[in-house]
Amino acid sequence: MNPEPRISVIIPVYKCEQYLEACVDSILKQTFIDFEIILVDDGSPDNSGKLCDELAEKYDNIIVLHQENQGQAAARNNGVKIANGEWLHFVDCDDAIHPQMLEALYNAATQNDVKLAACSAVQGEAKPENFDAFADVSFNALEMTEENILSLCKNEKYYYWVVWGKLIHKSIYEKYPLTEGRIYEDNAIVCKWLYEAKTVAITDAPLYFYYINTSGTTKKAFTEKQFDVLWAFKEQIDFFNSINFKKMTEHLATYYFEISANMQYRAKTENAKALIPLIKEMENDIKALYAPYIKPDTQQKLYYYEKTNKPMFYITRLKKKLGLLK
Repeated sequence: MNPEPRISVIIPVYKCEQYLEACVDSILKQTFIDFEIILVDDGSPDNSGKLCDELAEKYDNIIVLHQENQGQAAARNNGVKIANGEWLHFVDCDDAIHPQMLEALYNAATQNDVKLAACSAVQGEAKPENFDAFADVSFNALEMTEENILSLCKNEKYYYWVVWGKLIHKSIYEKYPLTEGRIYEDNAIVCKWLYEAKTVAITDAPLYFYYINTSGTTKKAFTEKQFDVLWAFKEQIDFFNSINFKKMTEHLATYYFEISANMQYRAKTENAKALIPLIKEMENDIKALYAPYIKPDTQQKLYYYEKTNKPMFYITRLKKKLGLLK
């Protein structure tokens, strides 16, 4: 194994014994060969940890780190601490990557002299049959102005919200590591990576396969832990306010209330009504801090009112304004 590979691929491993080998296999089949794989066994209660050791015995570019269960953020942070590569790439243990992914992202980053390259993704319950077919990949270098970051935030190609699907220079990660003990931790931090990179190389090519796992972290029954999504939004809002990105602050502060409305609706419908006052308390904190930036349009107001069960008088008035009622 090269003691100083150019790329470290970090995989948090937890309860994924049935997917892990396919995930690792998709990385081992890369057209780019100068990489290491770091499998971080996050105290998995199944046979995933044992499988990690078996893979490491079989392939000399695989390193295994075992830890007590601390969550994905800690697993990724600890993986970075032992990473030998100058560049980092994160893969979830039940996902897969296209054979050209590392080569495409590395070439895009180095040829454009940028510290972050990103691709799009395809998601589903099974990897598409043609996913591994040759891809003609081209990248655009996009300066991280407020307008461009806002555009990435609004689109649905995974550039803004998630850690995977990206090649990131280790120096950026070390400046903005993931917050441990949280879920939605990538929602809170990737925006800072983008801004710190100054310019990002981006392709629309779907080089990452995201497996939809209905029992995954963000799909579980509604509990107070789900409040972390509001924490993640506040982290973003605070960050963009601190650098005077007013459009981003306004967009996220307004969007916060859609998320809050969804959470209140879930709490109401999933027998967790006792959590609604806590959600409202967090919402009121944002109102107090960012009232000038909260500017929902009529459609957003209607959405919020319907989700939070506001009096029908207000809902009817908004529907008339939108032409939905006479």
